[in-house]
Amino acid sequence: MKLNNKGFMLLEVVVVSTIIVTVLTSLYIGFSKLYKAYEDRNNYFDVDTIYALKNIEDMLIDSGVFNTILLEINNDHYKEFVKEGLAENDYIGSYIKKISNNYSLESIYITTYSSSSLDKIKNNSNDLEFNDFLIYLNKNLDFSEKYKYIFISKTKTGKFAYLRVV
Repeated sequence: MKLNNKGFMLLEVVVVSTIIVTVLTSLYIGFSKLYKAYEDRNNYFDVDTIYALKNIEDMLIDSGVFNTILLEINNDHYKEFVKEGLAENDYIGSYIKKISNNYSLESIYITTYSSSSLDKIKNNSNDLEFNDFLIYLNKNLDFSEKYKYIFISKTKTGKFAYLRVV
């Protein structure tokens, strides 16, 4: 007499399928979080832009203009360099313009290192991607740190960077 094993085989297929679907779902969730973190790091921490911001900071310090700009920032909360710019015919303005062109910078801001300053820039900006970056900074920066100012920049390719200044 032969036994009927069709029910056991069906149950075995269901159990194995459930295990496989669970493993694949877990892998998808893990990799999607990893991919999101990679995208954030790739778009929000552009190394070339950080290097350009450091060059601008060094130039402003070396030229002795940095303290004057910081006094302006304390009154107005932020200064935008590329759109407002400085005078094209002076050394500082031409240097910032050159860096902006070399690194395809669309905008450069310097502001006080505070959540309210980032909010003020966000409220005056119509760029949704840039506003998302400012929201990201507001959520992820520790404003109790010793920093006083922050450079923020967006490239023409849609990448962002920031540089904190003591």
